Formats: sequence, structure tokens, C-alpha cells
Amino acid sequence: MNRSIIFISIFVSMIFSNVHAHDNGFVLNLKANFSGTQTLPSISDADLALMGASYMKGMMGFIIDGEAEFGYIFGSEEYFNMNNNDIFSGMGAFITLGVGQGYAGQISGSLVEGAAGAPPQTVDVFFNAFYTPVVSFTLGTKAYFFKNRMAVGLNVGGKMIADMSPTYEFYSNPAVEGLGPEVGTLIVTDDMIKKMNPLMITLKASIDYYQPIVERMELILGAYAAYNFYAPGYITMPGALAAMAALPPINFDAANTPLKSFRIDSLDFGLTLGISFKA
Repeated sequence: MNRSIIFISIFVSMIFSNVHAHDNGFVLNLKANFSGTQTLPSISDADLALMGASYMKGMMGFIIDGEAEFGYIFGSEEYFNMNNNDIFSGMGAFITLGVGQGYAGQISGSLVEGAAGAPPQTVDVFFNAFYTPVVSFTLGTKAYFFKNRMAVGLNVGGKMIADMSPTYEFYSNPAVEGLGPEVGTLIVTDDMIKKMNPLMITLKASIDYYQPIVERMELILGAYAAYNFYAPGYITMPGALAAMAALPPINFDAANTPLKSFRIDSLDFGLTLGISFKA
């Protein structure tokens, strides 16, 4: 029992002691990101009419991803000829590779044939798609402050959807026969893989706090926001929904009809927990 108390006391004292952060050199950061993501679709009225829809808007989901940052810190005293690093501590250049989850959620108003003799009615169709894995890669820079205890970063790069059979769920309100509720797997054919754009462009801003634990190792606590620009070129649908859209009077062939105005951007925002290793 006494040994446990002594160990805990030493560990706590190391965390809160004035251990100096690393000023210059190579850095490896391993991070886990816990993110909310808001889908932000946009499409022209003409392309909406092709699908027999009256509107389209996004929904919010939750994703987790991990990333490894490798870079170099250029300390303010050595590289910027400053007297100390009390406020501005330097700049860092980084390359980041990550892998994680992806999410897209949409609500669309769709025209559905009514009963015999009745006009078509507009029904809200809720659609969620879940992608795993999504691979990301970015280049970025960070400005360090307060003896390298805090960093503000900006990254630009891309995300690639590597999952060619994502899972989905969809349902309608009011309930319509043939429109779910349903959970399944999207079938993305080889032909559609060739046609669709799998790459989204991402712009990410972050702020990190570094708490030294032991020599050359730090705990990372942070927050970030990222905007993802994505124009797939085509829209993917569950089989039942695609079959219904293909019927008269809509006659929409999702697999072979490009939608040049269709965008499915997203905004990610969340918290970061990680470990930083300094050379």
C-alpha cells in the first residue's frame, strides 16, 4: 500500500513539475481524435429534379480516427534569433498520416407515387452511410508558444474513402412501403468506382496543449475543426431506393447519371488525446 502511494506521488509530481519542453528537433505525435461531423450537402434544383427530390440537407454523426504526425520543430532561440522562448517558441513543419471512420447523413424530400388515382406525395427520406476505413494525409505547420507548451496548427491535405462496401441505414417519414426502415451494405460496382471521385480535400485547424511527463515525452490535449470539400460526381443509393427512383415518372438511373452540382462537404470538430515523442 505504501509503495503504491509513493509511486502515485512520484507520477503526479512528474506531471505537474516544471519539466522543460523540447526546443528543437524531430517530433513524432500519436493522436486519437474524437469528432462530431456535420454533413453539408448541396445540389442544384435541376439535379434535384432529376432524382425526383424537392430538397436535401445534412445530419450529424460521430467518428473516431487516429493519426501519426512526423515533423521538425525550429526553435525560436536557435532559428529566429530570439532571446528566449517564453512567449513565441518556434515553428514546426509536419506530415500527417491517419486512418479512421467516415460518415455521411442526408435528409431528402422525395416524390413517391400515391395510391391509385392519387397524386405523388413528398416523403422525407433519412439516409446514413458509414465508411471504414477512410485514409487521410496532410501537410501542415504549427506555431509554438509558452516554452512549447501550446501549439496552433493549420493543415491541408486529403481524405480518401477506401471502403467500397459501406454500411447504411435509411427510413422514411411518413412510413412508405419499400422505403425501409432498412440496414444493409451499399453495392458500389467496379464501373461506379471508376466514375466516382474518392478523394476529398480537407483543411484543418488545431490547438494543442503539451504536458511533459518524462524527458522527451509529453501528453497532448487538444481541439480541432476541419472542413472537408467533396464532389463525388455521382450519388449512391440503397437498392430499394434506386429501384424506386428508376420507376416512371422519375426514371432516374443513379449508377449512370452524373450529378455535376452534387457536393457532400462536411465539418468535423472534436477533441484530441495523444502522446508526443521528441528526438
